[in-house]
Amino acid sequence: MKRVPLKSSRGTTWPALEAGVIALRDGGCVGPRVGFPGDCYGQAERHHVRASHGMGMKSESTRYNGVLLCNGAHHPWATVHGREARPLLIAYLQRQYPERAE
Repeated sequence: MKRVPLKSSRGTTWPALEAGVIALRDGGCVGPRVGFPGDCYGQAERHHVRASHGMGMKSESTRYNGVLLCNGAHHPWATVHGREARPLLIAYLQRQYPERAE
């Protein structure tokens, strides 16, 4: 069986409207506001809260699934500690959009 290398990732593209709403809503890293440990450093970047549930699939890139986290401390922490971070971020989003509470 011949092995074929994976295609390089295109990265995540966020629709401009959704990216703008997230930036205005969060105004910077939400890590300290939701209880993540440590101080912020680095630039704020968008982070998907809920996973796609499928290998090679992208999760929803909307205001209802995205938050700003600093790339020096809280984005890496959320990636490594997903089981702890995700409920805190979901609760934050539910406070922002109570009509969409799960």
